[in-house]
Amino acid sequence: MRSGPEAPQSEWQLKKGAQEIVKTETADPTRPTSAPRIRCPKCRWQPERASTWVCWSGPGPEPPFESCGTAWHTFDTGGRCPGCGHQWHWTTCLSCGEWSPHLDWYENPAQED
Repeated sequence: MRSGPEAPQSEWQLKKGAQEIVKTETADPTRPTSAPRIRCPKCRWQPERASTWVCWSGPGPEPPFESCGTAWHTFDTGGRCPGCGHQWHWTTCLSCGEWSPHLDWYENPAQED
């Protein structure tokens, strides 16, 4: 979905009931989330614009909570689920599969590789 030739759009999905899915654009779909300032602290992988995480309580260091199943780009919201408002303190790397504190993904711009 594009509103213009240079304007990529992001969507998140919110499950309502068993069958209805609502799609909504993020607040700032043009923010460059794959910039060098965001990367996995374990393997250094950088998320792409199309990378998505799902609000799902399961195994891992995040304490159990009532998850909603929303899929979104976690770095668009600082780790807060736009569906249920849960603030994620841990983020799983989509490349290496390891958990890290969400804030550890944000590099200091002055840091070098």
